[in-house]
Amino acid sequence: MAPYWLVRLNDLLAWLNPALGSVAAILALLVIAAAAERFPANVTRAAAQGARPASVVASAECPRAVLPPARRDLQLYD
Repeated sequence: MAPYWLVRLNDLLAWLNPALGSVAAILALLVIAAAAERFPANVTRAAAQGARPASVVASAECPRAVLPPARRDLQLYD
């Protein structure tokens, strides 16, 4: 037979478990509320940003590599 203190501890834990679950639920709601404050409000009206062409000076471009004739002929088969 279980000792008396173990039975009383079991009764205490049976009452404590729902209370801890309630505390966890409240903390989860607080975390969700804090995350919602950081979420941008105008997500649905966000403008689509297009890519702008980069303006590169011609002298800054890399020169094209000059391939030897044998390699140039083999490049046709790639």
